[in-house]
Amino acid sequence: MEVAACLVLLAALAALTAAVEEGRPLCKAPTTAPRKLEKVINQCQEEIKYALLQEAPSVLGETVGLKTALTRNRSKRETFTGEERRIAGCLLQCVYRKMKALDETGFPTATGLVKIYSEGVEDRNYYLATIQGVQRCLSRELQSRNTNPSIVKAEGYSCDVAYDMFNCVSEQIEQLCGTSP
Repeated sequence: MEVAACLVLLAALAALTAAVEEGRPLCKAPTTAPRKLEKVINQCQEEIKYALLQEAPSVLGETVGLKTALTRNRSKRETFTGEERRIAGCLLQCVYRKMKALDETGFPTATGLVKIYSEGVEDRNYYLATIQGVQRCLSRELQSRNTNPSIVKAEGYSCDVAYDMFNCVSEQIEQLCGTSP
């Protein structure tokens, strides 16, 4: 029975890919996030806000010493985009954790990500595009991780992975469906 289900899924994914190649959008993205997901996002935002407030005094102390360097070097703005990216990634990692989309090492799972990104979706093609996007993105991330195993120990790795997965899956869905999720 599982083989038949896999064959049906592969055929549907092939049809979806063929339609995208023809240039016609095949998927209908949900107009709003499900309430459960919104609630989890709000909880995680509060957790991140609290963590940032706890960290603020030490960061402010470091910033005072850097003030003169910042005024001389305008390219420091790039640092903020990295910090913002890390914060967004940590928010996503929190959402993944609360939605049980992580394995025991804190790495996203395919079933968990598909559940998050397709929750409330009624369009079958969008669901299939989500499955395909998650598989591609996880494959890329695992390949990167296997190529450079020490990256896992880097500070903020799990937040960076969460951000990268979100971006990758969103881009894949947009590519396959012709519309943004």
